[in-house]
Amino acid sequence: MSAEMSYDKTTLRTLRKDRLTDKERMEALWARQKPDRVPIMPLALGFAALNVGYNLSDFYTEPKKCVDALRWTNDQYGWHPFLTYMGSTFAFPAEEYGGEIKYPTGEFAQAPTVVRHPVETEDDVYKMKVPDNLEKLGMMPRYLEATAYMLKFEGLIKMPWAVGPLDLAGAVIGIEKISKWMIKKPELAHHALKVLNDFQVAVAKLFADTFGAEKLLYEITAPSEANQIISPKQFKEFCVPYMKELLDRAREMGYKYFRYHICGEQNENLPLWAEIDLGGPGIPAIISVGHEVELERVAELFPNDIAFGNLEPALLQVGTPEEVYERSKNLILKGKEFAGGFIFSSGCEMPPKASPYNVWMMTKAVNDFGWYE
Repeated sequence: MSAEMSYDKTTLRTLRKDRLTDKERMEALWARQKPDRVPIMPLALGFAALNVGYNLSDFYTEPKKCVDALRWTNDQYGWHPFLTYMGSTFAFPAEEYGGEIKYPTGEFAQAPTVVRHPVETEDDVYKMKVPDNLEKLGMMPRYLEATAYMLKFEGLIKMPWAVGPLDLAGAVIGIEKISKWMIKKPELAHHALKVLNDFQVAVAKLFADTFGAEKLLYEITAPSEANQIISPKQFKEFCVPYMKELLDRAREMGYKYFRYHICGEQNENLPLWAEIDLGGPGIPAIISVGHEVELERVAELFPNDIAFGNLEPALLQVGTPEEVYERSKNLILKGKEFAGGFIFSSGCEMPPKASPYNVWMMTKAVNDFGWYE
């Protein structure tokens, strides 16, 4: 390590003292004002579980363990309290529609996967509907349990679980099948996507009625919408209308705070995302992107919203501490200049087995370069 590296001087004993509380820092961002420093919210899911001694299967199946792992890891690293319950993640809502999922076990599995898609034929599509007694199906009881537990603590509560139209179809139908239908049988694809969008509206209403929408951060996470899978033309036809409808309905229910994880290579989709009304009533949205998208592009297309990201996650496992620190520094210095505000994070979920010291480099970089003077 070179002697001039400033992060050598940063230890737990010399971190600068915050001038704002976590709540005050976010209130400043929601009000489009500069806070005392850049908030840091790494997407630490499986990493948080392993960090506190839990296994990955428990993290996804046991709400309290998931929430506690996130709370404790946020506290350990000095991150903004950012809580969620992952449940079946991108296998949702396969189980709720009668399919089967498998939770991670063994060395290499990192998240739940679909074992059997519940919708296999065209006839199955036309039989689809929003399930009755939603609160009793699949993971829904645990999602509700987790949300009630999270609301006991300060911070951003990212619930309910919501994903892009293709991610829903991927879990229930299969991404290969819905992709083929978009080309060969677009009417069939639209029918499936409409029913699944109605499902997400019903889930949003359940959480709004149960907990109060104004207490929750509503997020759409959309990895299957990436340009590695679909074209911008397909995104415009098969995704944008359903997301617009979902967001309009969510705002009618009282949701005020919105975050989007525009995952993967979505450079060609970004102008279409920018045409969607993403924010709450007078409140900016949080725009999270993968490392494939330059942060300057987010600032350009979403000038009134909060940019979020976007350190390459793989660096946290295979990079050196110097690399993590320098990349973090560069992103922080860029983000501080964005008019809409900035939150520093990894560009997607950090690897569960990321190097803890590399993860610490992110906090060191914020301490050294993230202050608004």
